[in-house]
Amino acid sequence: MKQHNPPPQDSAARRILVGYLGLYPTLLLVLTLLGPVTHHLSFPLMVLVEVAVLVPVTQLVSFPLIRWLLSRLERP
Repeated sequence: MKQHNPPPQDSAARRILVGYLGLYPTLLLVLTLLGPVTHHLSFPLMVLVEVAVLVPVTQLVSFPLIRWLLSRLERP
């Protein structure tokens, strides 16, 4: 039976870098776009709405994109 090796884990420093590079611009974009929609809401509700948008966008778009860009930069 053929064994599958798990993919190598990114280092903690790389995961943190991906987090910063993926989260910061996405957060700025989400806050800017949702500001007019959420400005009248209470602070906890405003944060809830923004996080409801932010988490899927970062997990499905921003972080994979940053990982791909970093892998392209690391290649000779």
